[in-house]
Amino acid sequence: MSSNKTINIAISTPSGIYYETEASIATFTTTEGQIGLMHQALPFLAALIPSRIIIKELNNQNKVFYIDRGIVEFKNNLLSLIVNHIDIKPFDLETKILKKNDTKYTVIEELVLKKKIAQQKK
Repeated sequence: MSSNKTINIAISTPSGIYYETEASIATFTTTEGQIGLMHQALPFLAALIPSRIIIKELNNQNKVFYIDRGIVEFKNNLLSLIVNHIDIKPFDLETKILKKNDTKYTVIEELVLKKKIAQQKK
């Protein structure tokens, strides 16, 4: 497959970059439903829900990740996913949430707080 028909994918967590690759298609689930993205798709921003991300790499192998929640943006053939938790195996979200330290914010909560602070500084 020609590299001009691919998308770049970057998956980040609060700890930093988790995974980067070039792929032909990526599918994931947002609050609006399941989405499959390919080269030259329309730009968008959405919230991710607990689900599975499937990335079809250039070698035609599927890479599968499981996430709890986060945000996704697609622009200029770059798919950026920012997630709270990601693993290659399914995980029990209820156990993870119960173990979570209450003083930590989720990615979305942190973004909302940063936006409010930035607006107050203006």
